[in-house]
Amino acid sequence: MTDLNALDELGRTLDPPSATPPGRLRHRVLTEASRPARGRRWLTAPRFGWRVAAVGSLAAVVTVGVLATQVVSFGEHAPASSASAAERILAGAADQARRQPALPVRSDQFIYVESRDLVMNFTEGGSGRATITPVERRIWLSADGTRDGLLRERPASGRPHESVLAGCQDGKFTQPNDGRTAEGSCTPTPAHHADLPTNADGMLRYLYRRADGRKSPGNGNPRDQEAFTIAGDLIREAYVPPASLAAVFEAVARIPGVRVVGDVTDEAGRAGIALARDEVQGIRAELIFDRKTYAFLGEHEVLTREAYGVPAGQSIYSTAVLKVAVVDRAGQLP
Repeated sequence: MTDLNALDELGRTLDPPSATPPGRLRHRVLTEASRPARGRRWLTAPRFGWRVAAVGSLAAVVTVGVLATQVVSFGEHAPASSASAAERILAGAADQARRQPALPVRSDQFIYVESRDLVMNFTEGGSGRATITPVERRIWLSADGTRDGLLRERPASGRPHESVLAGCQDGKFTQPNDGRTAEGSCTPTPAHHADLPTNADGMLRYLYRRADGRKSPGNGNPRDQEAFTIAGDLIREAYVPPASLAAVFEAVARIPGVRVVGDVTDEAGRAGIALARDEVQGIRAELIFDRKTYAFLGEHEVLTREAYGVPAGQSIYSTAVLKVAVVDRAGQLP
C-alpha cells in the first residue's frame, strides 16, 4: 500500500469527503503534487476529510488538520469553569491583537509565514503506518491570490524541498510538476484578509454564514464545528488585520463547545495554554496562546480515537507560528 492510499483511508475513517475543499487547501494539494514521487512524502496540511485529485496523473492528497488554539495562563489560580476560562483567554487574545500595528499590504505583495511544524507522513511502498516528523516551514502566499507563491520546507530527517504554489489568474491555475503541468479552474484565495468584519457580532454571523454555505450531502459536520474550523482557516498562514483578528477570537468565544485543555509547550518550545473543541471526526483541535501575553502562538491537533494504525492521543499536526510579515516577492525574507 502506498502512502497516498494510506492517507486516503485515514481521511475516510475520520471524515467523509465533502463536495468542495476550502481555498487554502488547493495550495496544499498542489504543493504535495509538485514534489517528486520517490522517497518520503511530507504532509503539512490541516484538516482530515478534504481530498482533492490533482489533474492528470498527479496523485490525490488527503490533508490533515483542524483549528487549534493557544493557551493563556491564569497564574496560580485555576479557572472557575472551562467555558468561562476560554472566554477570558480569548478576550485577552483579542486585546493583544488590537494592540498590534496594522501592516500596509498591496495586492501585488506576498504574506510571509515562518513556522515550526509537526506533521504526519507515510513511507511510500511501506506498511502504510504513519510517523510524525518535525518540519521547518517558510511560505510566501500571494496577497490577492493571483500570483505564484512559494513553499520551502526542511524536515528533521530527509532532504529540504521547495515548491511553487500556483496563483489563480483569470479563473485558471497552472502548476508545473516534473516536466508535466496541472491545470484547472480556481478562485483566487487571498492571503490578505482585508474585508473581514471588525466586531464580534459581525464576525460570528460571517463564520456561521460560511458554515451554512459548506453544507452538502457529503458534509455532515455540525454547524458549530464548521464555524470553528472556518475561524481557523482565516488565521492560518494569512494576514488578518488587528481589528478583524480580535473579532475572530471574540467570535470563537461564543461558539459552543470551546473549552480549556491546559498548559502546553508549542513546537518552538514556548509555554502556552490550549483551547480546544472536540470534533465529530475524532480529533481534538486546539488553539494555543502565550501564557503571559495572550498572543496567538499556533495550532495543535490530537486524535481522540484510533484511526488506521494511529493511536488515540497521538498528535497528528502542530504548528508554532514564528513570524508573519509582508514582502514584495516570493522567496524574499523580511
